[in-house]
Amino acid sequence: MQQPPSSGSEMSGGTGGSQMQGQQELSGSVVALRKDKVFIKDKNGAVVAMGVNHSTQIDGKPIEKHRDIHSHLRREIKEGDEVRTKFNVEKTTENMASSIDKMNK
Repeated sequence: MQQPPSSGSEMSGGTGGSQMQGQQELSGSVVALRKDKVFIKDKNGAVVAMGVNHSTQIDGKPIEKHRDIHSHLRREIKEGDEVRTKFNVEKTTENMASSIDKMNK
């Protein structure tokens, strides 16, 4: 059993990867909006739940602290939109978006 050096520079990621993988990116189409989550279908057909909070930026703008997250999501993002999101994995299993940007096609 070989252990690779823990430089953190490996981008391919394995099934047993480290808990601190840094910021990751996902592109795909929005298939659903639920409360404080956006569900994104990637190019391989997998649907990924992406958490959203007041620190998440939508198209470069933060969600104002007094705004309801779900209402803001419904106003800014529609099912079928193509998006690119940057996110971090929190608590080892929760994807939390730092930014969601709509891609113009």
